[in-house]
Amino acid sequence: MEGQAPVNVEGQQYVEAKSYVMLEICLAHPLIPKRPAEELARRVAEYIPPRPLFPKRTDGAVRSVEDFQNQVASVANLILDEFRDQFGDDFKPDDTETSEAMESRRQKLIYELNSSGKYFAFKEQLKHAVVKIVREKYLRTSTFEDRQELQTFLSELYVYLIDQMHVALGKVLALEDQPPIPEPLTDSAQLKHFAREAEVNDNYELATKYYQERIARNKNDPSHWFDYGTFCLYINDITKAEECFKECIAIDQKHLHGLLLYGVVCTLQQRHEAAETFFEAATCVDPKSILAWTMLGLFYDAVNNEIGAEMAYLEANKLNQSKAVAIARASREDEQAKEREARGQEAEEKGEADGSHAGDQGGLAPPQQPHPDIKQPSPPGSDKPPTSARSGGQRSMSDRRQSATRRSGNTTISKGSHHKVGSQRGSPQPHEETEEQPPREPTPVPACSIYMHAIEWLLEVKAIPFTERALAHELLSPVGGPTSMYHIAFARLKLQKKETTDAEESLNEALQFDYQNPDAWALMGHVKYMIGDTENAKDCYERTISFLHDASEMHSIYLRLASIYLQDQRFQDAKNVFLMACKKSASCVSWLGVGIACYRLNELGEAEDALSEANILNNADPEVWAYLSLVCLKTGRQLEAEQAYKYAIKLNLQDTDLLNEIQSVQQQVGFGNPEF
Repeated sequence: MEGQAPVNVEGQQYVEAKSYVMLEICLAHPLIPKRPAEELARRVAEYIPPRPLFPKRTDGAVRSVEDFQNQVASVANLILDEFRDQFGDDFKPDDTETSEAMESRRQKLIYELNSSGKYFAFKEQLKHAVVKIVREKYLRTSTFEDRQELQTFLSELYVYLIDQMHVALGKVLALEDQPPIPEPLTDSAQLKHFAREAEVNDNYELATKYYQERIARNKNDPSHWFDYGTFCLYINDITKAEECFKECIAIDQKHLHGLLLYGVVCTLQQRHEAAETFFEAATCVDPKSILAWTMLGLFYDAVNNEIGAEMAYLEANKLNQSKAVAIARASREDEQAKEREARGQEAEEKGEADGSHAGDQGGLAPPQQPHPDIKQPSPPGSDKPPTSARSGGQRSMSDRRQSATRRSGNTTISKGSHHKVGSQRGSPQPHEETEEQPPREPTPVPACSIYMHAIEWLLEVKAIPFTERALAHELLSPVGGPTSMYHIAFARLKLQKKETTDAEESLNEALQFDYQNPDAWALMGHVKYMIGDTENAKDCYERTISFLHDASEMHSIYLRLASIYLQDQRFQDAKNVFLMACKKSASCVSWLGVGIACYRLNELGEAEDALSEANILNNADPEVWAYLSLVCLKTGRQLEAEQAYKYAIKLNLQDTDLLNEIQSVQQQVGFGNPEF
């Protein structure tokens, strides 16, 4: 028939035989060349120019004068400190100063400065600022040829410097000493902990305040911008998140997580070319990062680039397998070291036991028996020749083989002991190796898939769209699948999206796999707490705390369980759980809980101590001031009670029940409200 494809006779025989031919193709150069790291770094710098840690100094006339004034102020403070050290004890409030005493102190001070060398150090400190004024304001950069012109210039410069010195001293010197600025009581890690705590409690305004305070303390720390960016990503403020990640990368062009999350933001904004640049740049910053290659593959999945996704996932799987091999090798070496140590201890104990046994026998060792294969000489005068163990050895060797065969059973065949067909029983057989080779060690299986590596990080940074895509891959992964880890991660994602029903279903599936997983019970408690089922939430939290191993995040469990105890008026239990939270990671909320529980237990001294700790960590919490006012009312301190009450009202206390309780106690004691 016309139009029918011709039959390939040569190929048909392979089809009929059900065989195939494999061809391995190796390319000298890639079909799609990979962009070099230098080009990617240049592209990243084009998108986000690097920012120096310190701003460039712009020299000018105004700036040179400001520098001179600052140096004068610094030297003046140093001289004032020196004066206080020498004559601070001589001044008394009622003494009248005479001009002679003042002149004497001035001369002593000048002598001390000259003899100690501090006067010349102060001159050197001012010299650079004076040179800048000469160059920038007077534009003098060459030597003077006329001496008269030099004297005129020096006189003019002297008058100007004296005027600027008076201006500088007028700015910094005051009649009273200024109190020093106290160091902050909280560090960056504590502020981050407070911000995460506010996130869990859905107090986004307070969380924003803590993140911004971290940035205000140190604007040159990329982690501060990164953490604030992840929070903005969580509350779906994409524009502000992009600005934060840009600042992070501007400070550190090789910040791996910043590059990845900026790529995520670009993907969300449909800027795929820029996103690809940043994802590839992340793989160049850390070529051995499983996370970077997995994120690149997830991005290629999002833009339907199947070849790129396969390449990225293949590289990530190679790194994951290498990591598993390294872990297995390290574990095996540790086991071998422990075995060697155990054998050494056993040998030492055995040697000590043998030595003590020989000592019991008077130090004489038992006579050794001769080996059967060693020829023994006959006694002198004997007519018998020396006996060899090899005489009759064929029979004894056969007996030993038969006994070994009887012990091992008829089904066991040693390696190399087979006979060829047609061979005679007594015919000589070639010698074959009978030693067994050690079994080959199985290839280590990674603890989790590459997608689970990415899922844990994506859940931490709240990148929800990429988390959903990674979970879909995890479900189909040969290493992953619908495991307990998968269901727990899926439930965390649903909790971030406030979809409690789906989260509860997934947690029930996770508990089917592992009924004693503390993370699953903790998340189940959060689900019950969010839907208002405090009784079941309490049971889940108590079960989580009772486990031998803690959940991955215990602080929120302590706070919520203790708050349930407060609602149930189990104040002693609430106090104990709040103290557990304070011991693990103290915060204003945890100390406030301790203070409330102690106040309800009428332990007013401990309540005041706990509320004071809470006030130190956050002096803008109206509830802390409210309970401090209650404690002061109960202890009869009118002034402190009124001050604490005024701060609670000023900070806009929203709890009407607590406000009514304060006013009721004020009426009972007869003070505490300035409006009375």
